[in-house]
Amino acid sequence: MITVFGLKSKLAPRREQLAEVIYNSLYLGLDIPKGKHAIRFLCLEKEDFYYPFDRSDDYTVIEINLMAGRMEGTKKRLIKMLFSELEYKLGIRAHDVEITIKEQPAHCWGFRGMTGDEARDLDYDIYV
Repeated sequence: MITVFGLKSKLAPRREQLAEVIYNSLYLGLDIPKGKHAIRFLCLEKEDFYYPFDRSDDYTVIEINLMAGRMEGTKKRLIKMLFSELEYKLGIRAHDVEITIKEQPAHCWGFRGMTGDEARDLDYDIYV
């Protein structure tokens, strides 16, 4: 699950492009096939979103949940790729983006009627 937070006026019109950037970055950075993760957008009204004073209304927060196992360098590459792609493709400055990768052990995941540590048919590697 990936959650993207931002001001409704800025985030809502960009949802499709943001999803494309995120999916492409996950594919290029982690070899995760497009569409393997759900993305939800939390579009907030100005009065419901307090963000750092030195950020613009483009301020966007991205939380990425992954099964634990990837190398530090792999996760750093993904974060830097997202910064770069968001600025290049959507004009969102890196200063206006915060990214958090949250990792949980595979046994803490549940999908398709099993836990993550029981899944033997993933078409990507979580240990890269």
